[in-house]
Amino acid sequence: MDKTKAHCNTCGGDRNHGIAHCEKASWSDDEYGVHGDDTYEMLKCLGCETITLRHTSWVSAEDDVRISYFPQSIFRPKPKWLDALWLELSPTDLFVYELLGEIYVALHNDLKSLAAMGVRSLIEKVMISKTGDKGTFAKNLAEFENLGFVSTKQKERIEAILDAGHATIHRDFKPALSDVITLVDMAEHIVETVYLHESKITALKKRVPPRQLKT
Repeated sequence: MDKTKAHCNTCGGDRNHGIAHCEKASWSDDEYGVHGDDTYEMLKCLGCETITLRHTSWVSAEDDVRISYFPQSIFRPKPKWLDALWLELSPTDLFVYELLGEIYVALHNDLKSLAAMGVRSLIEKVMISKTGDKGTFAKNLAEFENLGFVSTKQKERIEAILDAGHATIHRDFKPALSDVITLVDMAEHIVETVYLHESKITALKKRVPPRQLKT
């Protein structure tokens, strides 16, 4: 079996794969004077043995070769606590799980602006869920801090997130991939802090034996 380097979602990043099967098709368009080819490869990771389909396409009118995977290539895994989040959310807070899912879909499909706008929407909805709608982002965020959900430093970071999302929508800001990753990192941290840390601390307290009073 021939070998190739390819992305593996399970292992994370490029890994050695065996090429189980390959089909190639060429085409041409005489009217526009272009031609190209499509290569479809059934790949098997030589580490975890996950099966993936890789499509490589080339067009004479373009400089770059396009490569796509099915299932789609995921360069950033979802957080390990995502399944636990579903169990912790009340029915009125299920939007958190759903919006995070949409943000990951946008991120994995290189839809950076949609991901940035999704993060802004998620943080706004989380704040309103916990504080009630105070009428403005500034007032909602101030109350979010007053109730102890975030520190002063975290409040400043949320302000930057909200401004980046606003700029993407209203000021033609096009975030780079590194910008979006930063936004998603902060969004995940806020979600984990607001919805998961309390139950984890409660469980910890139950496991810790009480102090023995000295006699």
